[in-house]
This record gives sequence, C-alpha cells and structure tokens, in this order.
Amino acid sequence: AFHQPDQIRVRVDGRVRTVPLDEYVLGSVLAEVSPVDETPRTAARIFEVQAVIARTYAVAHLGRHRQQGFDVCDSTHCQLYDPARIKTSRFTAIAREAVRETSREVLMYASRPAETLFHADCGGSTTSANAVWGGRALPYLKASTDQQPSLSHRTWRFAVPFSKLREALNRDTRSRVGSRLDGIEIVKRDESGRAASISVHGQQRQVLRGEDLRAILNQTFGDHAVQSTKLTIAKTKDAYIFNGAGFGHGVGLCQIGAAARARRGQSVEDITGAFFEGTAVVRLAR
Repeated sequence: AFHQPDQIRVRVDGRVRTVPLDEYVLGSVLAEVSPVDETPRTAARIFEVQAVIARTYAVAHLGRHRQQGFDVCDSTHCQLYDPARIKTSRFTAIAREAVRETSREVLMYASRPAETLFHADCGGSTTSANAVWGGRALPYLKASTDQQPSLSHRTWRFAVPFSKLREALNRDTRSRVGSRLDGIEIVKRDESGRAASISVHGQQRQVLRGEDLRAILNQTFGDHAVQSTKLTIAKTKDAYIFNGAGFGHGVGLCQIGAAARARRGQSVEDITGAFFEGTAVVRLAR
C-alpha cells in the first residue's frame, strides 16, 4: 500500500529544499491556479481539486530526480511550485484550507496513484496521453468531449512571417528544413481533432508530432504563440497563420472545465472522475 511521505525534496530556483508535503502542495496549487472571478465557495472547490491532483503527482513521482538528489523540480517538467506565492497571493487562506480539507487524499487507479496530468483549456475536448506523446495508453487518460453549459473555451490566432518560422524550425534537428520553407501541413489528426503529426518541408522534409512542433515553435515565440495542437494552419502571401482553440496539451484535467463543474457544485470526486475515468479519491495512510 502507498503511504504519504511527510516531506518532499524540491529544487526551487536551482537549490534543493526539503519541505512538508502539504506545504509543497500549497505552493504548487497557488502557482498553478488563480480563480480570479469565482465566488469563495467555487474557488475553494477548485483549490480542493488541484490539491488532490498536486498531491497525487508528488506521491507518484517521488524520486523522479533521484539522480540529481531531489524528488521533483519547480518547473513544468514536474509541476509548478512557487513558495513565494504563499506569502503574496490573496488566495492563500482559501487554498490552505483546501489543502487541509483534502489532507492525505490522492487519486488512485488500480491501487496505484494516477498520472494526474492537467492543462488550462482543452478547447472543447480532451485527448489521450498516447495520442500526444506516444507510449502505452492509460485507460483513464483518453479523449472525451468537455462541453459544459455556459462554458466558453478560448480561441487564439498566431501569424508568423515565413523567414521567422523557418529560422525557428531550423533551431531544432527534428524540424530542420534548411535554406527554404515550402510548406507546413497537418498529416494526421487524433480523435479529438488535434494535429497528431505535422509535416514541414523545404530543402529537407520532416514529419513530427504536433506537440513536439508546438514546443519547438514556442521555444522561440513564447508559450502564447501556438497555444495548443487543436489548430488549423493557413498560408498567406508572406506568413503562416495558426488558428486554434484551447491552451495546453489537452491531456487529463481541463482546468476551465473543472472550474465550470465546481461552479455547479460538483464534488471533488465528481470533477476528477469526469477527467480521469475509473479513478477514485483515496485517503492514504501516514
């Protein structure tokens, strides 16, 4: 059986700190969510859900960076953690209470902590982990439609001149096209409508995963350039236009969808169950 560790070793700003697990969960939820326009009741439920997710992630990934002498890092490679927010956020009291309320609760699937992936906005449907990154399919991380009443998903547009796009593509061997860029096309979409593979061709032709291309381009243009792979690509006289919906990889919990459910008074178990089908919220032994 899994036990909850009392403490976790986190690398923060390059230095390793040992912190109590729930203090880590608090610093993580405050870094990952900011329920600005919500009622206190809805904000509390949003933080409870995120606390269960953050705690599950920590318990499932203890020792992820063992070789480097700590458990988890403070970046998106693991999950965000910003202890400074505990002092500065106006949500600290609500979030602390949510962490206390869900103490020792994690999301389990087949007697193991679940892989609690999450993202900001699924754009109307989540997708499966293996569609995005390959590897084996996890039964509870699959494509599903997330249409809540009165929920509007974000749409976005990113235009980039040919030359700038070619330079960005050439910075990575996986997307290198050489001295010219002749085209960029979606080769295959997954069942949620995301671009699963994209072809870029010029002097050289490469086919790569949609999520890899997004990461490569955002390395140059920032996270708000290509916000998701739920997109279309069009060519004008001198630029490529990416139009899309949602924000993030689209796997697991959709934060905007979870917030819509919290507004309707759904329980933590209902909300997590909607995004991680077949999982259960379990209170771990100390």
